Amino acid sequence: MWFLIFLIALGILLVFIELLILPGFGAAGVPGCLLMLIGIGGAWWKFGFQSALTYTGITLVVVIPLAIIALSVFRTTPAGKVFVLSATQNKEVGFHAPPSELADLVGKSGKALTPLRPAGAALIGGHRVDIVTRGEFVPAETEIEVIFVEGSRVVVRSLQ
Repeated sequence: MWFLIFLIALGILLVFIELLILPGFGAAGVPGCLLMLIGIGGAWWKFGFQSALTYTGITLVVVIPLAIIALSVFRTTPAGKVFVLSATQNKEVGFHAPPSELADLVGKSGKALTPLRPAGAALIGGHRVDIVTRGEFVPAETEIEVIFVEGSRVVVRSLQ
């Protein structure tokens, strides 16, 4: 009986590891599912359906909270820190988020300062902005309109 409960518990732990730690699919999840099926099937075959459900339910109620606690503690250990990215992105090391005011440019018009092949610069609302077209060539001094903004990429179209 204890061996079957151990198989079910080990299967649950492997599935948790697959979901929370390991990238991809299959390395721990497939063996975990197989161990759970073997444990549940063995309990069903040896003790009957009602007992198999009881053992599985008790195992789930006990193992899931223990797995959550163990995996939370594991992340703070030196071995667990190998799996968790600890680097931060800040201005001191050169990270700059796209300016939030770029999103306000959608629908505004301006003038191309440089030829757009398809990238270049434009004067929109009195500010110089790096822009791109959807692939077409736009000569300098052409009136343009901002179609959409995607992160720091401002996409425009010619108004002429």
